[in-house]
Amino acid sequence: MSDQKASVLFRQNYSSKAYIVINQGGTSSGKTYAIEQVLFCLACATEKLVITVVGQDIPNLKAGALRDAVNIYSSNDTLQAMVKNYNKTDRLFEFNNGSYQNEFKTAA
Repeated sequence: MSDQKASVLFRQNYSSKAYIVINQGGTSSGKTYAIEQVLFCLACATEKLVITVVGQDIPNLKAGALRDAVNIYSSNDTLQAMVKNYNKTDRLFEFNNGSYQNEFKTAA
C-alpha cells in the first residue's frame, strides 16, 4: 500500500514480532487507524486470511474502526485494486487472494 501515509505507530505495529501488541494512548491518538492499516497490509499479503475486528457494539464500531477502515480503503488506489468486494451490509472486505478482513462484530 505504497500510496498510504504511514505513521510511526503503523511502522511499529507492522514490524513487531510479538504475538500480542498493546497500543496505549488517548482518544484520537491514531491507534485504531494504524492498526487498521496493518490489518489491510496483512490481508493483502496473506492468502485466505480471516481477520475479525470486535467491539462492544455495532454503533461504536461504525463510529470508530469501520469508519477508519472505509476511509483507508477509499483513499488508497492500490488497496482498492486488491479488494474484490466491500459488502457494506455485512461490513466485510473480500480480497482477490481469498482473504476476508474486518468482519466487524460485537463481543456478545
